[in-house]
Amino acid sequence: MDKTQKAKLKEIVDGGKWNYVLSKGSMYGLGMFLLFWFFTKFILEEEFYVGLNIVIWGIAGLVFGLWTWSNINKKLKEK
Repeated sequence: MDKTQKAKLKEIVDGGKWNYVLSKGSMYGLGMFLLFWFFTKFILEEEFYVGLNIVIWGIAGLVFGLWTWSNINKKLKEK
């Protein structure tokens, strides 16, 4: 990892854990929600349960954000 990559990761970490997790996780969750909605509604032509899917993809987004945050911190600790 070169100095510019490390500086960018350090900048992300300085922004704060929950700021990162909520911004990246919500973008992942929203993207997956919309993709799944499109696939279910138009490809499978099945009923789409909005409330259930908001909960599922919200939790998935949170997990994704925490996982990527963990990976960023691991990369920063590497030599």
